[in-house]
Amino acid sequence: MTENNATEIALSKARLAKLLVFSVLFLAVGVWMITADPQASNPFFNNPIIKAIGMYGSVVMGVFGIYFFTRKLSDNKPGLVLSDKGITDNTSAFKFGLIPWSDISGVHETYVQASATAKQYFLTIGLVDPEKYISAATNSLKRKLLMINYKSYGSPIHIATNGLKSDHKDLLLLINEYFEKYGIVK
Repeated sequence: MTENNATEIALSKARLAKLLVFSVLFLAVGVWMITADPQASNPFFNNPIIKAIGMYGSVVMGVFGIYFFTRKLSDNKPGLVLSDKGITDNTSAFKFGLIPWSDISGVHETYVQASATAKQYFLTIGLVDPEKYISAATNSLKRKLLMINYKSYGSPIHIATNGLKSDHKDLLLLINEYFEKYGIVK
């Protein structure tokens, strides 16, 4: 939806529902692994430390996923708003509010190899002063996670496109059009 130089990209309820189902499966597999204690013939996967990380990590990821995707399914706000003022991101658990174009140095695509056949795409928002956004986090865990994102991918701010009603490549083009029009040219 475009209105007064603003474009709203809605959250995709179908994609969020699919991610919620995967989160429930993660939780179920984690609980099954804890209760059944399956044995593997591979010594690496039978290592108690590796098994504990897999079991409890699966439960934690499942619980967080269920919490986050349930909240997003009931959220009627747009997932992303692009305007002459900047980007307002409602796709992640990190709430930055409006990110003004004057704080943005560039936007590019980043991906994480989620499995052998699947990639998770993100749009990385390059910042003029990343420390400003990291230090603004009031929660110390959030600050640490933002710092890890910054050190790993060059920015603490990433837009996950898998929960939006938009293809990541089309969204990248659209954001860059806004950036060229409203961003500060140096």
